[in-house]
Amino acid sequence: MKRDWDMIREILTKLEDLPDTDTAIQLSDFPESRAFEYSYHVELLIEAGLVEGQVSKYLGGGPAYFLAQRLTWIGHEFLDAVRSDTVWSRTKKTFASKGIDMTFDLVKSVASEIAVAVIRGATGV
Repeated sequence: MKRDWDMIREILTKLEDLPDTDTAIQLSDFPESRAFEYSYHVELLIEAGLVEGQVSKYLGGGPAYFLAQRLTWIGHEFLDAVRSDTVWSRTKKTFASKGIDMTFDLVKSVASEIAVAVIRGATGV
């Protein structure tokens, strides 16, 4: 399965929007028809160190449950780089126009550069 960067951004945003550290997002917070995809991406985010949480699987490997409790420092940093809809849209267009695969480090770098360009354009600096 390929990474879905829009899904990753959605999961991180939903996690950041939690009201406090005593709450979490879980499998039931997402469409049941895409349970495997969401679980897979939460597992990737945990492995990458962007999210703290747990994933449980059925014996056959399918998702049984996940619980994501909070973003880590690096998770916040990444989300800060891609939060803006304008920056995110331009970031995806940049990769598509260049025919380059999106990797974590490249996405963060390109999004950060686009954000700086947007700020410079808005402030005239």
